[in-house]
Amino acid sequence: MLLLGTLSLLLAGCPEEVLLCPEGLVRCGNVCADLSSTSAHCGACGVACSTTEVCIEGACRCRSGATLCDGRCVVTASDPSHCGGCAGAGGTACAPDQVCEQGQCKASCALASSERCDRSCVDLDTDAFNCGACGDVCADSRSCRGGICTYDLVAACFNTGQVVGIQAGSDVKGPPMAVGTNPQTVARMQDVLLVLDSSTRLLQARLVDYGELPARNTTGLVPNHLLVQDPYVFILNSTSNTLQVLRRDEEPSSDPGPRFPDGITLTNVGSVNFGANTNPYGFTLKGSDAYVTLLGNLQTAPSAGGKVVRVSVADPSAPTITDTFELPTGEALKPFSKHTSVPSPAGIVTHHGRVYAALGNLDPTDFSVGGPGFLARINPSTRAVDLLELGEGCLNPFWVAPVGERLLVSCSGAATYDRSFNLLDVKGTGLVLLGADDRVIASFALRCPVGTSCPHPSAGRFSVVGTRVYVGDNSAGRIFVVEVVGDSLVERRGLGSGAEPPILACPRSNGPSLVGDVVAIP
Repeated sequence: MLLLGTLSLLLAGCPEEVLLCPEGLVRCGNVCADLSSTSAHCGACGVACSTTEVCIEGACRCRSGATLCDGRCVVTASDPSHCGGCAGAGGTACAPDQVCEQGQCKASCALASSERCDRSCVDLDTDAFNCGACGDVCADSRSCRGGICTYDLVAACFNTGQVVGIQAGSDVKGPPMAVGTNPQTVARMQDVLLVLDSSTRLLQARLVDYGELPARNTTGLVPNHLLVQDPYVFILNSTSNTLQVLRRDEEPSSDPGPRFPDGITLTNVGSVNFGANTNPYGFTLKGSDAYVTLLGNLQTAPSAGGKVVRVSVADPSAPTITDTFELPTGEALKPFSKHTSVPSPAGIVTHHGRVYAALGNLDPTDFSVGGPGFLARINPSTRAVDLLELGEGCLNPFWVAPVGERLLVSCSGAATYDRSFNLLDVKGTGLVLLGADDRVIASFALRCPVGTSCPHPSAGRFSVVGTRVYVGDNSAGRIFVVEVVGDSLVERRGLGSGAEPPILACPRSNGPSLVGDVVAIP
């Protein structure tokens, strides 16, 4: 009987593998595609956009840099048939012996940055239609940077295990790509996207399409923040209480194609431990120094946190703590009635010779918001520490970054949950803008419109491209876009009546969806 059973299995063969697609993606042949943003499967499987089009909300449209002429999208800056504009409508059809350069018909390419591709003069470093080589078109909405196709920003979708590219300005979203299980943040190194995953792994993906590469490294427990100063990679491990340093030892390939086709080999070269329960959360690099926020363990050892430490990375193989800045506590934090509060620093940045840390003001007894929001300002040379009040509309400050001469702070707010941990409300979430004198000049409240229902927003990490700010949502996978216009904050994509809808970067039908980080790609 056993022999007959075995024979029947052999005759039946192995079951065919079924491609299972993550939430939000549809199976198209042997790939999983986002029909709203994949140019090869736009709106439906097999519907492909042309090389001068991009898929936006399931429809092919002219991509950035292209104009609709006679029913097709053309690049009028370099197209000899529509040079400088559509032929007959302000543009010119160049003579057969001419080329088109920056919208003008010429006898030959004149600019030092120009390369001739057929009858078009283009910059191979920046031209998305000829990126790195003639005819190499950047797929979907990617830009061309240094001859490499990449998105302007990348969002890490923590709960869905994906990364998503976004083109700044037009705010066009690319298709989500599965990388890891719970990506927290990302960084660029050469032509590779480094992805810091909460599974104690540093993963790698091709920058051009986010396809995962075999190279990977082990991190400490709860890796939380990642920065690159080539050839070094710095990783902050919150539960291991360490700053980990890795080094790239190999040189890029000189052959045509990817510089690191299998990923970058990284070697652990150094580490510094901040001590038990310090819970390092964010850091910034300035010259040969790193400044690290110590959040502390609010449950068991809050006094281990409430600090900013300076670490010398002059020798990255031997990072060394050189100073510790104690942040104000007690009555200086102006605790709310019936609350105690401790300084809980998170995001940190250097700006005009000073260090600024977003200071959550939390009650260690129940982890609720215990007082108003502050920004801690540190003068490293005098060791003076000041608290800058951010206004009553900002609770639990979370992230901070410069916007030109100004500083911008995100406030994640005070959340209320029911007994089943369903989110009921978030108060005091949004953005605060400080002027060059470190005084608040504008604030923006992030909330559902009155009389409407929407998933409650919570402002998290953000990134700045020019004057536009891309803010990750801690609760529902969205990215809000706010522009700094003079001394004002103007909502471009969000929940307000005058704004376009937010970018749904990390959709999830059940449960919360955290945008772990939004990172501008250099």
